[in-house]
Amino acid sequence: MGKTSNEKRGQLKQQCREAMSAHIYDRLGVVVEPIKVRLQPSVEDGYAWSVTASHAYLLKTHLSHGGVGFFQTICKELGRSLEAVTPETLQNGLSQAQESPENDSSGAASKEEGSFTAKIRELEATNRDLRGELDQTSTRLESALDEGRTLRAKNCQLEREVETSISTVKRQEEELARLRGGIGQVMQVLGNLYPQNNLGPRETSAAAEP
Repeated sequence: MGKTSNEKRGQLKQQCREAMSAHIYDRLGVVVEPIKVRLQPSVEDGYAWSVTASHAYLLKTHLSHGGVGFFQTICKELGRSLEAVTPETLQNGLSQAQESPENDSSGAASKEEGSFTAKIRELEATNRDLRGELDQTSTRLESALDEGRTLRAKNCQLEREVETSISTVKRQEEELARLRGGIGQVMQVLGNLYPQNNLGPRETSAAAEP
């Protein structure tokens, strides 16, 4: 004769409690009788539950109110997306929990090192470090861009000054050429007006004697 739904539910609930109790002990070294296992334990119980966002709903239901599918999911996700951690780990982060003497003496910290919660905290810390490095890099890049813009502005100013200097020199060269042309014309006119100007006084008086 097959089991009734209530009998199957009761059996799965007991199996679920036993699996959770064993998981708590394996993970934290904390002994909790299956009948006393809870999904919303208090700090005094010495354990807490860490769960991924996709299975957060598991912690919103009391074990006594769960159904067959609920218990099956908990048993399946234990150690995968649902695991026992110390209350300190859940509240303050893995690093603070590992520094706690109580956690070190119980061996809980070393047990948590291989958990997905520890991995998530490690990834979060790495992500914070990367964000910090990215912020520093962005600051340095912005500073370099500002310096580049300043140098470009100075370069444009120098180019304008060079162009102005070239234009000035060109005008001065044109003016000098004009002045030279004018002086040449004056000299030519003077040469035409005084063609004998090259003769000295003695040469003129000597030519006048009989």
